[in-house]
Order: sequence, then C-alpha cells, then structure tokens
Amino acid sequence: MINIRRTLSAFVCALSLSGVASTEAEPPAESYKHCLMRILENGDDNLTLLDIRRRCEHLKPRYYEWQVMGETDKRGERLEYEQGVISDRILSEETVEDNRFVITPHKPNYLLPFSYDSIPNREPFGSDGHRMSKEEVKFQISLKAPLWRGVFNGYGDLFVAYTNTSWWQAYNSGFSSPFRETNHEPEAFFAFPTNYRLFGFRLRAITFGINHQSNGRQGSISRSWNRIMLGAFFERDNFYFVIQPWYRIPENSKNIYHSDYPNVRGDDNPGIERFMGYGELNVGIRMKRHHVSVMLRNNLRSDNLGAIQVDWSFPLTERFRGYIQFFNGYGESLIDYNANSNRFSFGVMLTDWL
Repeated sequence: MINIRRTLSAFVCALSLSGVASTEAEPPAESYKHCLMRILENGDDNLTLLDIRRRCEHLKPRYYEWQVMGETDKRGERLEYEQGVISDRILSEETVEDNRFVITPHKPNYLLPFSYDSIPNREPFGSDGHRMSKEEVKFQISLKAPLWRGVFNGYGDLFVAYTNTSWWQAYNSGFSSPFRETNHEPEAFFAFPTNYRLFGFRLRAITFGINHQSNGRQGSISRSWNRIMLGAFFERDNFYFVIQPWYRIPENSKNIYHSDYPNVRGDDNPGIERFMGYGELNVGIRMKRHHVSVMLRNNLRSDNLGAIQVDWSFPLTERFRGYIQFFNGYGESLIDYNANSNRFSFGVMLTDWL
C-alpha cells in the first residue's frame, strides 16, 4: 500500500514537472499596483510610503492610465505619463481602493489641540455667549468611497463623501466643555479624469456634484445650506491649484428666528453668498516632505468680503505630520458664516491633501 502511494505521488509529480517544463509561457509581469500592494502586505513595518514607491518605481506605467480612457494625441499615440502631486494622490488611492479595510480620506484629517480665535463670535448664543472661551480644540474627520466606477460607458466615477469639522470648548470646564459648533458635510459627486494642457498646467480632473452642509441644530442657531459644486484640478510638478465654484440651491426666506419654533422651515443662512461668495480657490505646493497651501474666498463685490486660510504641514513621525493653520475672514464654520474670525491653530495631521 505504501509503495502504491509513493508510485502515484511520483507519477503526479512527474506530470507536474513535465507540464511546467513543456510550457513556454512565463508568469504575468507584476504591475506597479500589485507591487505596492505586495510590499504593503509583506514588507517591513519600518518602511515609509516613499520607500515602498521607490521599490516599485521601475514598474510605474509609462502612460498615465486614467481608468479606461486610453487617451491619445492627434497622431493616435498614447499620451506620456507626467508625474504631479494630484496624479500621485490618485494613483495612491487606486492601489488600495479594493481593500475594504482601508478608508480613503477625502479632505485633510487632523486634530488641533490648540486653536485660538482672537475675536470669537458670541452673538448666536445669547446670554451664554460671554461664557464661550477663545481657546478651543478643532478637529476634522473626512472620508470618501467610490460608489460606481465607469458610470458613463466606462468613463467617470461616482463618489460619496462625508466630512465632520468640530470646534470643542475642551478647556472651558466652567461651562461644561461643550462643542460650540459641529459641521456635517455629506456630498455626492462625479469625478471625470482629464489630461488637457492649459498655460503649462495639466487639467487632471473635473468634478461635479451636490453638497449639503449643516450644524445639526434647531431654532435660532440652526444653520444649513445645499450647493451644486464644480471642481477643476490643475497640476504642474509639485504645484497645484483647484478652482471650485458653487451655486446655492435657493431656500424660502425665514422671518422668525426663535428656539420655540424648532420645526419652522426656510433659509437658515440669509445672505450667506455675501459672506462666503460663490466659490473658492485652493493653491498649494509640495516641497520635499513639506506642504504649504492657501485657500481664498471672495464675494467679488464692493465690500470685498471673504476669507483666507493658510496651511503648513510638515513631518513629525512616519505616521503623523505637524500642522499649523491660520484663518481670517468669514465662514470658518456655519455658525460664523456672517462673523469675522481670526484664528491660529496648531496640532497634528493624519492625512493631508497630498
């Protein structure tokens, strides 16, 4: 019985070896994406993202592969891949999009344990306004997920996203350390990859979608609005800018603001366009491992209302980045949409724009 088993095993082994020897086909070449995933799963814990990318650099595609577009120039030749900060992020997201244990960031995720507003807006809180402290903790959690790839005959992707930004009176123990304001921002948008040149920049993507923003409150401190948003993403090497205009979906005017009328419907933010304008411009540059960006808003009117936010993130550890944020103007939060803020904050960042 033992000899029969050995004979059968030897016969099966011989067949396997002969099959391998007789075939001329080679195993498929490893792709850039699979190389990144393999090292992410099996590599040393001390490897940085830059180390992983460098190990797979030789497999990076010669052409920028935007889903199934297969873009060509006028001669019918594939367009050559040009690396840029927006392109790098898209490729990084695509390497983990099939891993259900990975949550893809949308906007930056950060915690700012020290956030100081020199001119806090106390008016919305009535008699309790004077108890609000200038020192707060500010944090943001933002994520997204692809809902449908290749919506329009293989082109264009549908995403859903959610962003939570909170301003917490953590050090105001005399007032029970309340959350002064929390903004909830769910949205759904289409992303269309592009590859057009404009004044030396490449237009890498266009987005179009609907955005809802609310502070989840009732009565006199209820704030919410809905927008249709368009985005155009440009890059050139380590420099980028994003133009994002929006159109506010109109609401009926509200004449009564009182906590006794929590179910009254209408415009929670009358005249918000005067303070927030009709869009924003984001400009940024990546310098080695440092990232500096500026956000600008303006109502393009004679009163010249708007806002500016300056961000600087820099490496602390392989997992966390230091983060300094400065904001001046209107609309840092919905409760402050018509109040001027002058805020300086610093803390740590988990994920940046880039």
